[in-house]
Amino acid sequence: MRTHLRLACGLLLASVVSANAQSARVEIVLDVSGSMKATMGSQPKIDAAKSAIRETISGIQEGSVVAMRYYGHRVPPEPKAESCKDTELVIPFQPLDRARMLAALGKAVPRGQTPISYSLEQAAGDFGGASDEERAIILVSDGIETCGADPLATVRDLMARGIKVKIHTIGFDVDAAARAQLEGISQATGGEYHDARNAAALADSLRQLTQRALLIARDSAYGQEIRGGNTYEDAVTIQAGTTYHLDHHQRKDDYDYFAIDARDGQKIVATIQAYDVGVKIRGEKFEEGKGEFPYSGIALHASDKQRVAQVWIAEPGQKKGIELPIAAGRGGRFYVLIGNEHYDQHRNARFEVQLVDISDAKSGRDAGADDAGAIDIEPGETSGYLNANDRIDYYAFKVVPKATYSLRAKPNAPEKELVLAVVDRDGVEKKQVKAPNGGAAVRIEALEFPYEGKAFVRVATHEFVQEKLESRYTLELTSTGGPAPAPSAAAASTPAAAGKEDETTPAGVVSRRTVVWIGLAVVAVALLIGVAFVLGRKAASTR
Repeated sequence: MRTHLRLACGLLLASVVSANAQSARVEIVLDVSGSMKATMGSQPKIDAAKSAIRETISGIQEGSVVAMRYYGHRVPPEPKAESCKDTELVIPFQPLDRARMLAALGKAVPRGQTPISYSLEQAAGDFGGASDEERAIILVSDGIETCGADPLATVRDLMARGIKVKIHTIGFDVDAAARAQLEGISQATGGEYHDARNAAALADSLRQLTQRALLIARDSAYGQEIRGGNTYEDAVTIQAGTTYHLDHHQRKDDYDYFAIDARDGQKIVATIQAYDVGVKIRGEKFEEGKGEFPYSGIALHASDKQRVAQVWIAEPGQKKGIELPIAAGRGGRFYVLIGNEHYDQHRNARFEVQLVDISDAKSGRDAGADDAGAIDIEPGETSGYLNANDRIDYYAFKVVPKATYSLRAKPNAPEKELVLAVVDRDGVEKKQVKAPNGGAAVRIEALEFPYEGKAFVRVATHEFVQEKLESRYTLELTSTGGPAPAPSAAAASTPAAAGKEDETTPAGVVSRRTVVWIGLAVVAVALLIGVAFVLGRKAASTR
């Protein structure tokens, strides 16, 4: 595993801070419930946790202010009510006292329940009143809350009350339910979640989270100082739209790992800008300038840890970027690696990641490449986006018999050629039209459907013709004709509606008034026939 340079110019962990400067405090909350008796590999879980804490303590900078709290270590599972209140601040906040912290590990004997919610509420109170300092809790747990409380609701309530503290969580050999709960706690407070499947992973996670929590974020002319992880697993989450620079010079072929989440329908834009001078690292010393080129690099890796793109630069102040549109179903976690394979990299090289909305039809996502991922649209104009990773968009629209439908699509880029097609509910292509040239609109007009339901429109890039070119396009749907809408139930129930029943009765249905008139006509005809018959008899008798 790569070890970051601890250079004199770098900000070391929790550097000695003056009384007026910003400070940071961290509290470790350790699960000492009965489940920590379980064996993992060749040792009980609690022993692995103690070992991780010993390693973490050894790496904390002198003068750092830390505290430690346990839960589940004094009261057995029953009586449950008492066990669910079993949490203790074993080391209150104070400048680092390694001997005292190591001695406190003797009290970590697994016994009781897992009162995560109650323990977090107590831990938040350990920090005291409001302050501008950085505050963090690092919770280590091997299971889910067992006392019936809701830890996520608890931390949200803390935030609503103005208690600002980041809660980082480490799931130590946890199941899916516990992982989801711990992740939710971290996400709600802006913290990080680490999944530790073994003792070594637990030690690494606890050490890294503690060190990063004690490292005070500072802004400079080159952006916010930051330190990344050593691997994908401990990548540090960064915020879109924030400019960063490393807090250390970087050796050739070494990389800081960062993470950012992007959904489909967004585009990742990652940029790197070289510093004015280069740097040469020799052992623990370095030299700036002196003819060194300011090599700087940035790479983007997908969630499967495969490199998507990279770029490097070597001219003073030069800036380059990477763009990655996220197609339907491709959203998730992406990794940003800072460093390069050519030369040592100066700490003042700036980098930034932006998330640009390129969703289709203002839906917040990308239209799928088949009807299963189609986005519903209504008559009118909307817009979509096609690029190298997203060459087909599907939309769905409602159709009824006796109506006609027309569609028009036009790309924004003058070189882009579109292919427009309409498909019915059975997957039968009704019509397809290819653009005659770049930038041209494509139309499909006067389509009819013999059913009521949905039809689909496909907007695609013309294959082999600027197919990788990114372009937004407009899509217009119009409809005409169709049956008149049926009356509402409220209108049919009013006296006025009852008085005009024959005018509002749907075609093919005979109204009561019509039946009455027909009946009267039949009676009248019968009477006329009867009268004619009687008169005829009389005439015959007189002759």
